[in-house]
Amino acid sequence: MKTMRTKTSRKEAGPKPVVQNAGQQRGQITVNAEYLQRIKVLSEVNEIENCDFRTWLKNYAPDDIDHVVKALSQKYFALIDCKECGNCCRVLELEFTELELHTIAKSMEQSIGEFKKRFVVEGIVKPCPALKGNLCSIYEGRPDVCRSYPHLEKPDFIFRLYGVLDNIGICPIAFNAFEELKTKVKWQSTV
Repeated sequence: MKTMRTKTSRKEAGPKPVVQNAGQQRGQITVNAEYLQRIKVLSEVNEIENCDFRTWLKNYAPDDIDHVVKALSQKYFALIDCKECGNCCRVLELEFTELELHTIAKSMEQSIGEFKKRFVVEGIVKPCPALKGNLCSIYEGRPDVCRSYPHLEKPDFIFRLYGVLDNIGICPIAFNAFEELKTKVKWQSTV
């Protein structure tokens, strides 16, 4: 039995940005549990559309796609304080290099053996033990995979689209950049 998906209009696609408190910069997007749930649901609802867009990008992406995506990434990094979200640290399953594991363990004042026993299962760390509330307790010394997440500014964007599709349900920056990219490249959904 096939499940019918409802079409979501472009207006409805992204969660509406919420203006921060008066003491914060105007236009910032507040990320809270409700917002994170909304992008998760919308990325699932728009799964077919997003896969169609991925296929379209593979064939018709403009030559400057990496530049366009990087600009969108920077725009949303300016609007969303990822240090106050922490969703990636809670949700992603990460494999760190041995050196990164040693660095994390040391920063948490643990031996590598103790750290692995407590936090590493079959080579995977989830959730990140350095997460304290929504903040990374080792932010300045975090591993490269964490520094570059959600990986929008890496070259060869169209060759990493499966990973991007995975990230849009987790990361508000990736979600908003991906949704705006559809408009920027003048893509028309056929779903």
